[in-house]
Amino acid sequence: MKDKFYLFVFTTLIMGFILTLNTSLYAQEVRKPKKITKEEASSFKLKYGTGLTTRYMWRGLDLARSPALLPYGLASFSNFEFSLYGIFGLFENAAKHPDFVKPQFPDEVNPFFLQRIAFNQIITNLFYRIKAGFGEIRIGITDYYFPDGLVKEVEVDSNGVETITYPPSTWLNWEDNGEGAHTIEINLRFAGNKKFPIWFLVAYNVYNDPNNSLYLETGYTFNVLLNKLTLYLGTAVGASSWYQFNFKDGVFRGDYMTSFGLTFSREIYLEDWLLIDFALTDIINFYHERNTILFTTTIKIE
Repeated sequence: MKDKFYLFVFTTLIMGFILTLNTSLYAQEVRKPKKITKEEASSFKLKYGTGLTTRYMWRGLDLARSPALLPYGLASFSNFEFSLYGIFGLFENAAKHPDFVKPQFPDEVNPFFLQRIAFNQIITNLFYRIKAGFGEIRIGITDYYFPDGLVKEVEVDSNGVETITYPPSTWLNWEDNGEGAHTIEINLRFAGNKKFPIWFLVAYNVYNDPNNSLYLETGYTFNVLLNKLTLYLGTAVGASSWYQFNFKDGVFRGDYMTSFGLTFSREIYLEDWLLIDFALTDIINFYHERNTILFTTTIKIE
């Protein structure tokens, strides 16, 4: 845990140092005067929409195991941004029980442990944005909430006897150590501009994750005709049940590349305020030895 935290802090300091070097150069740039519209003059913006994907993949993980609806909304003011994302699976293919394992002999397992539901998740973000000449850095905190699953609670009495229960995942359940309905992540994101189209992500779970999972991701985006092409790779550092690293040969192994992908995307404006985004993604999870291709369509109102 300490090693992951130190790595997160070290990465943060390096990116902060890069920001300091480039901010002075950005301040010295000479800009040509231009007409500012009312929309540009306003520092408050609202954006929302919804998407439909053939498969919901998150950092290389097939969480919904089905097509999914992806509604979202965000509000930004000055350097702050608040956003909400929903993921709603269309079929009941996700495990309901936190101790779900695919049994070798299903008849020998209590059916309660094998129940499946349509995957639901709500992601809440709060970011602080720092702009500079080379791109933008976002410092954020993210809450992951799973509305329809069960959570595992372990109570130990005075005699040392454990009692395990599986209550519903209510929004007010903010227990820690893997027993709550919310997992809190702090993250650092960098997105370069057109001259430096590289982006980075450092994400560290600080609450309700006994493994304090650390995830690193980087990618490169460039234009191909009228499309954007993004090549990226990501990995979880160390053992992590959050990123579905399981026991192999009796050892809880990690440090595998969980997300290696290629995305083609294109935006089509129907009106100044309305657009449709199309994206085709080919993604490989080397830990699970699985390749997935998915197509996503998103309607955006800006």
